[in-house]
This record gives sequence, C-alpha cells and structure tokens, in this order.
Amino acid sequence: MDAENSNDTADRRNRKTQNQYAARARALIRQYRAVAGDEQSVQGLVGWLIARRRAGLYANATWRQYRAAINATLPGMGYDTSALFDKDVRPPPPDRDARRRKRRVKAIGVGGRAAFEEALTRMRKRRATLIRAWMEAGIRTGLRPSEWETAILDTSGAPPILTVQNAKRSNGRGHGPLRRLALQDAETVYWVQEHLRAVREAILEGGFARYYRQSRLGLAAAYRRAGIRHGPSLYSARHQFKIDAMAAGVSRWDLAYLMGHGSTLTAHDHYGRGGTRTNPFTVAPARAPDDPEPDIREHDPRIRFAPRPGRAPDSPGSSPGSRPSSAAGGHDGRTSGDGQ
Repeated sequence: MDAENSNDTADRRNRKTQNQYAARARALIRQYRAVAGDEQSVQGLVGWLIARRRAGLYANATWRQYRAAINATLPGMGYDTSALFDKDVRPPPPDRDARRRKRRVKAIGVGGRAAFEEALTRMRKRRATLIRAWMEAGIRTGLRPSEWETAILDTSGAPPILTVQNAKRSNGRGHGPLRRLALQDAETVYWVQEHLRAVREAILEGGFARYYRQSRLGLAAAYRRAGIRHGPSLYSARHQFKIDAMAAGVSRWDLAYLMGHGSTLTAHDHYGRGGTRTNPFTVAPARAPDDPEPDIREHDPRIRFAPRPGRAPDSPGSSPGSRPSSAAGGHDGRTSGDGQ
C-alpha cells in the first residue's frame, strides 16, 4: 500500500483531527446507506465514492478530505481501502467555462471587500468591530484563524515582532514550531493590537474556540441577511495575504516562511485563487539571531519533480531544499522581494 495510504501516521494526528475524520466518515457512510439499499458493504462504499469522484462530483480538495477520513477510520477495523488511492481515480477534464463559473473565490479582492463591508452593516456594532479587526489583521499577517489564540506581539523593539506558533507542522507541512513576523507600519500594528486585545478578552470570557465559532457563524449569517451567497471568510484573509505578497515581489522562500509552510510549492498550489491585490505588503520575515534556519523545501512550481542525479537544476543558484539567493538577508525586517 502506498505510503500516503498508510496508517502509520495515525499516531501523529491529534485528537481533534481524529474526531473530525471520524465524523466525516460517519456522514459519508450515512449518505452511502441512503442510496445503497440492502446491498451495503465496505467495498460498496469505496466503489460508491470512486464512482462519484470519477463523475466529477468531488473537487480535488474535497476528495482528499473524504479519502483521508475513510482511510483513517476503516483500515484500523481490517477493511481494505487501497482502491481509493489508485492513480486512475480521477474525474474527466472539466469544461473550462463551467469550472470558471463554479470556482469559489478564496481570496478577498474588490468584490469580496464590498460584500464584506455590506455584511458588517447587518451586524451589531460591537460584533462588526471585532470581525473587521480580525479580517484586517489577517490580511496583513497571513495567520490562520486558529493561530491567533497563542500569537504574541512584542512592541519593545523596532519593528514590533509578532511571534506565531505554526498550526500545521506535522508530517513536514510546516517549517518549524514558530515563525516571527516584523510588522512594518503603524496601520498593521494597530489592527494586530486591536485583534489580539479582543482575542485575550474572549479567552478569559469563554475560550478562543467559542469566540472563533461565533465570529465565523456571525459573518456567515450576515452574508445571508445581505443576500450574498459567497462572501470572504476569516480564512480568506490568509489567501489575500499571499496575493499581496506575490504582487509585492516577495520570493517564494520568504513567502513560505511567512505563511509557516514547509515547502515553497504550498502557497502556489493552494492559496490566492480569484483575488486581486488589495493592500501594500506590510510585513517581512524576522528571526532572532539564535533561531535555527527554517527547513523549507524549495520547489519550482513549473517543475514537479527534482532534477535527475547529475542534471543541473533549471533555475541557476537554487536546488530543492536550499534557500534561493533572492531571499538572502531577508530576515532583517525588510521586504526581501523589494526590487525584484
């Protein structure tokens, strides 16, 4: 069985992830039972999922989530789910125009900003103020919503340093336990301080998870009241951060550091769809002098596989696993991509 299909990584999943996988697997099993009638089996479930994938009913991200949920649940009970990982389990090429119409915008952009502002008018003033601060701070720093719970801002020096615990650092997804961002302008510092103040108060009153859930659901409800089908979420701020950073010429290596990724390919593949630049880039990498060099794998998005042994890399001065020369010295509080 392929390493991706192995349950050897199960012990590295935290309890929350395991519970999410189990809940998703139960939901899929209920859907399968509703259409299977009396002919129900695990292999029937696997075949049903594959058929729906081949019919184009599951997008790539959805398919990965469903496949991971089933594979995290059933093999431990002695069932074989290896067919879910066959290379031919893929839908036919979609109609490009239809795909363009259905593709959900993940960033913010001009239209998303207008939708967000309209949603804020459908909230109570206090809730709107808190959510605005969350969105503005996220656009300028690129933090995942969950990472704000433990983020710390140190304003004792210049520039102020925001220390973030990387949320996804298992299985090589992150470059280490921490990343440190130098906040370059007063506006960014203001929004980060406002949001962190609200987060600290929420933790004392009812916990961060409760605050995050209320904010997320409150924003979604405001969109519904405004008659907006798809508006930017709190996570959209992280996607917009990637777009603004790339527009400012930040190198792939520095962008991976800023977003907490273990590979320069992650932001290219999964972030910043359907948005336009909305803000000047206002943060840059910052590491304490005694911090270890982050382990970030360098990938050219045009080349999915490393060069063969003895073959020179296509891009001079860079190779998988090495930091590109354009990022050298980029941890001194300046935007490393300036001038590129």
